[in-house]
Amino acid sequence: MMKKQVFIGIDVSKVTIDVSLFIPATQKLLHQQFSNKMSGFKQMLSWIEKQYSLTDCLFCMEDTGLYSYHLCYFLSSIQAHYVVESAYRIKHSMGIVRGKSDKADSAMVATYAYRHADTLTLHQLPASKLMELKLLLTHRNRLLKQKNRLSCALYELKGVESLLDVSFIIAAHKAQIKAIKEQIKQANTQIKGFFKEDKQLAEQYKLLSSVPGVGLLIAAHMLAYSEGFTKFSSWRKFACYVGTAPFPKQSGTSIKGRTKVSAIGNRRLKGLLSMGAVNMIRTDTEYRRFYKRRIKEGKHHMVVLNTIRNKLISRMFAVIRRQTPYVALQI
Repeated sequence: MMKKQVFIGIDVSKVTIDVSLFIPATQKLLHQQFSNKMSGFKQMLSWIEKQYSLTDCLFCMEDTGLYSYHLCYFLSSIQAHYVVESAYRIKHSMGIVRGKSDKADSAMVATYAYRHADTLTLHQLPASKLMELKLLLTHRNRLLKQKNRLSCALYELKGVESLLDVSFIIAAHKAQIKAIKEQIKQANTQIKGFFKEDKQLAEQYKLLSSVPGVGLLIAAHMLAYSEGFTKFSSWRKFACYVGTAPFPKQSGTSIKGRTKVSAIGNRRLKGLLSMGAVNMIRTDTEYRRFYKRRIKEGKHHMVVLNTIRNKLISRMFAVIRRQTPYVALQI
């Protein structure tokens, strides 16, 4: 990343943005609060440009989803250099922090940007279609959670049906579950529509679906969360993001723990990859033969399953990078 003289940390909330300017040369820290809308963004820009050139500034903010989308759009439109980082990464890189306020958080983000400027990657807004696909997948996942909660409640109610009159509640739950199932079906139709309307997405989906074990949902999530395979430079970095990359646990000569995957990751996508891997070892495929061979060698079930998950990820990245469908090989 190019050298910067001013590091701007932004704490984004629904209504306001707190902006802190950190100038390393003078150790100066300035703060202002603006509204989280276009007029506020223009006021922020005017405040900054009265003192510094935009080309000398690096903006940094936490990833707050839709709350920060308009700000990202504005910064992209003025060609500002900005970074969007996970709140977890920022918080755990700053050591012990006492107290919390929006002003203090924005100052912490500015300091983080200064300390890690050489390793940060500038953010680019994904294509609008990918943003829409990501929101649609989020909507579908919410529907699934609602259906699962209602199904659990329905199961419990049926357990006391012979003792209590809960027929009205049961009927209401069944009606809600039926309605949610219909909405999930409509969401699936909408997801399929994305791959018909957009030529690039259609080609990428065709390539991804050529990989055994990759269906509509895995392909859609991969495209949405990798931002069309542009956000991650390699499949290994994506595996780390998902939570399937194994890490050793060793220190000195006394601590020699098992190599494990991290609990930090995209659990939804990790779960989908697990289902894809399980489906593959249940059918007569190369994955099943690979699984049986490794189990016979003494490997643990979850270790082999995780290896298959990573094979799915690496093969999806490979077909996109090569722009050619998957060709089965012996593994």
